[in-house]
Amino acid sequence: MDQRHILDNLSTHLKNTIARAISIAASMTHPDVGLLHLLLGLMEEKGSVGSEILAKSGMDKQYLLHELSKKPRAVLPHARNAGTTATMPELDGSAKQALERAMLLAYERAHNYIGTEHLLFGIIHSKDADATGLFEHARAQKKSLEEQLQNVLESTSHFPDLDEVSETLAELQAIAAQPPPIRLDAPPKSSARKRKGPVARRERTAKDVFTVELTDKKRGGAIDPVIGREKEIERLVNILLRRTKNNPVLIGEPGVGKTAIVEGLAKKITEGDVPDLLKRKKIFALDLTLLISGTIYRGEFEARLKQLIDEIAADPNAILFIDELHTIIGAGSNAGAMDAANILKPALARGELHCIGATTLDEYKKYISSDPALERRFQAIAVDEPSVEETVSILQGIKPYYEDFHRTTITDGAVRAAAELSAKYIHDAYLPDKAVDLIDEASSAARVKQKNSAEAEKVFALEDALRKCREKKEEAIHGERFDHAIHWKEKEAELLQKIQKAKAAREKTLGRQSKKGVTQKDVANVLGLKLNIAPELLLADDWERLATLPERIAERIAGQERVIGEVAQALRQAQLVARGGTRPLASFFFVGPSGVGKTELAKALARELYFDDKALIRLDMSEFSEAHGVSKLLGSPAGYVGYRERNRFADDIRSRPYSVVLFDEFDKAHADVRKLLYQILDEGELTDSTGKKISFRHAIIILTSNLGSELYKSRGIGFGGAHSAIGASSQKELENAMLAKIKEEFGAALIGRMHTVCVFEPLSDEHMELIVRRSLDKLSAQLAESRKLSVSADEKAIASLAKESYDEDAGARNMEHIVERVLHELILSELQKKTEKREYVLTKTKETYTLI
Repeated sequence: MDQRHILDNLSTHLKNTIARAISIAASMTHPDVGLLHLLLGLMEEKGSVGSEILAKSGMDKQYLLHELSKKPRAVLPHARNAGTTATMPELDGSAKQALERAMLLAYERAHNYIGTEHLLFGIIHSKDADATGLFEHARAQKKSLEEQLQNVLESTSHFPDLDEVSETLAELQAIAAQPPPIRLDAPPKSSARKRKGPVARRERTAKDVFTVELTDKKRGGAIDPVIGREKEIERLVNILLRRTKNNPVLIGEPGVGKTAIVEGLAKKITEGDVPDLLKRKKIFALDLTLLISGTIYRGEFEARLKQLIDEIAADPNAILFIDELHTIIGAGSNAGAMDAANILKPALARGELHCIGATTLDEYKKYISSDPALERRFQAIAVDEPSVEETVSILQGIKPYYEDFHRTTITDGAVRAAAELSAKYIHDAYLPDKAVDLIDEASSAARVKQKNSAEAEKVFALEDALRKCREKKEEAIHGERFDHAIHWKEKEAELLQKIQKAKAAREKTLGRQSKKGVTQKDVANVLGLKLNIAPELLLADDWERLATLPERIAERIAGQERVIGEVAQALRQAQLVARGGTRPLASFFFVGPSGVGKTELAKALARELYFDDKALIRLDMSEFSEAHGVSKLLGSPAGYVGYRERNRFADDIRSRPYSVVLFDEFDKAHADVRKLLYQILDEGELTDSTGKKISFRHAIIILTSNLGSELYKSRGIGFGGAHSAIGASSQKELENAMLAKIKEEFGAALIGRMHTVCVFEPLSDEHMELIVRRSLDKLSAQLAESRKLSVSADEKAIASLAKESYDEDAGARNMEHIVERVLHELILSELQKKTEKREYVLTKTKETYTLI
C-alpha cells in the first residue's frame, strides 16, 4: 500500500502532531513513540480541534510529562562510533493501532481527511494500559471528552476535496483486520491506481451536499411552468449574459413568484429554450441552513463555504442561486470570524462566482442596500404582484399539475373565483401565491371526500405487513439468528411484488373513477372557513348585495334612510367603472351634527361590503392638526428619526386594499394633511417617504365633519326641539347652506373630487326611541345567553330613556352606555334577591326605573 498516499490525506495539524510526538520521544531518548507522546503532541498543537477538546476536558499537561519521565530511556551509541547514525524513534504498537482506528473512523464517516479529532478518538478507545488509566489520573473526564468529540465528528464536512480519498480509505478498511506496520519513512511508490469493484464510487462534492441542482432533468418534470413572467425572465437572461456585474437579484413581496422565476429559467435551460450561451449552464440552489448546521468551531463554516465557492468558480457553467439573499448577512459569523456575505464579496468582485439572489424589498433595503460593497455587485430586478387577470392566466397554466396530483378537475369558474376572492379578502399574502393556495386546498378538500377503493385499502394493508416484516428481519439480524433473517428477507421480497401489483390495480381503478370537480363553491368554502364567513356571502353577486344594502344598513343605522339610499346609489354607479379605474372605488363626505351615525355608517359599510369590522381603517384627524402630521401618513423623510421604519397607515392599506378608509373629523386636520386627499381622490394612490406606492383604488374613502351643525340648532330641529322632524323644502335649504359652508372651509377643489356629499339629519323623537329599543334588544340578548334572563321595556320607559340619553352636542353617542347602566343596576339588584323569576319588564314609576 502506498503510505505516502496515506500521508497526503493527513491534515497539517495531524502531521505536525506526529512530528512533534517523535521529537518529544527523541528529546527524552525514548526508544519508541507511544500514546502518551501522541497526547502531548496533540496538546501542544495549538489551533487544532484535538487540542481544543483536550483543553476543555481539563487534561493536566504536567501529569502527562511526569508519566513520560518514568519511561525507560534508550541506550545511545558511543561517540567513538563515528559511522553510526542515530535513528529516530518509531511508533509502537498502541500508537499504530490508534492511527489505524483514526483512519477507519474517517472512512466510516466519509470525511475528506484524517485529522487530530480522529487521532484523539483512536487514543480514547485504545486498550493500552497507559491510556486507560491516564484520563482518570489526569483529571480528564472521559465521558465529556467522548461527547465533545462526537459533536465534532458529526458536524465535520461529509464531502472530499481530493479525488482519491475514498479509495484510500476503502483500502484501509480492507486491510483493517491485519494492518501492516506503518513506517513514516517509507519510500514513495507510484500513485497510479485503478478503481476496483464496489470500492469505486462517485465522490460527493460541496455542491452535492449543500446545493440542489435545479437544472437536473430529473427535477425538471416536477417544476411548474412560469406563466406571464416573460419580461422578468428576459431581464434575468440579459443580466446573466453581461460581461461584468452579471449577478441579478429578484426583489418582490413574498409569494409573487421570485423563486418560481428562477425555477422557470432552470426549466427552460433543461428544455433548451434559452440562448446558446445559457444552454450548458447549471443552476445550483444553496441550502444555507445545511451549510451552517453543525459548525461548532471557528473556521468550519468558512472552510465549507470557501470550498463551495471554489467548486462553483471552477465550473464556468455553474450559477449559484441564493434564495432569501439577505440571510447571508451575518450567517455563520462567530467571534473573530467572517460572515457569508464577506466571504462571497471577493469572489463576486473578481467575477469568479456567478450568482442569482432573491429577497423582499424590505429585507433588501434593510440588509443589502446598507452594504454598498455588496449591493453594487448585484443588479436588481423588480418582481411586482400580478393583477387578477394575470393570476387567472397563471392558474390556468398550472391547473393540469394540480388536477393530476389531486385527481380532480378544476373548473374555469373555480380558477377565477380563487383569483378574485383571494385578491379581495386575503390581505396578508400576495398573488398568485394566495390564489394557488385556495386552488390547492379546494382540490385537497374535494379529494378527501372521495372514498378509498378496495384496491387502496389492500395497498395500505400490504405496506403495514411490509413494515412489520422489516422489523422482524432487523430483530433477527441483531440477534444473530441469520436463518430467521433469511426467511424474513424472502418474505419482504414477496410482499414487495404484491404491493407493486396492488398499486397497479389501484391506478387502474382510479383511472376508471370519475374525477371530482372543483367549482367556485368549493373555493368559497375553503375561504369561508379561513375567514369565518358564510360561503354564500362570498359568492353573492355584487349587484344583488348592493340592491339590498339599504335594508341591511337600516337595521343598524336609525333615522338616516335618505343618506343610506344616496350611498347605496353611489356605490352602484361606482361598480360600473370599478374595473381598471384609477380613482378610489367611491368617496363620500359625511357632514352633520355629532352623534347622528356618520362613523357608525362607515363601520356598517365595512361590515356589509367586506364582512369584517377590521376592514375599517379609521384615522382620527385631530391627531393630524400639525403640519408634521404628514409624516404619520407617509413616514418620516430621509435623514429624520423613523425613516424606513414601519408606517402603520401604509401597511394597513397595503394589507387591506379592499377596505373603508375613514378620515374622521376631517375639519380638524392641518391644511398640508388635507392636500394629500387631492392625490388620493385623483390618482387613487400616494407615494410614501421611501418612494413606494400606496394604492387606494379598491378602497372606499369617507370624510366626516361636524361643520355646519349649528345651522340645525339655530332652527330648533332635532330631538326635543321645536321641529322634531324636517320638511323637504327645509332640508334642501339646509343642504345648500351646509354645502356652501364646507366649500368655504375645504375649498371647491376638494369637494368637487368627492362622489357624494351626504348631509345627515338630526335624530327625531321617533328615531331616538328606535335606537333605545335596539340597545335594549342587544342587552337582553346578552343577558339571555349569560343569565337566561329576558328583559323588555314599556313605552314610558323607552321614551324616558330616549330623553335622558340625548345630548345636544353628542347626539345618541352615549345612549348605549346609559341604557346599559340603568338595566345592569336593576338586574344586579334582582339577582341579589335570588328570585326564580326569569322574565322582566322595564318601566318607570315617578322618577325611578323598576323591573316588574
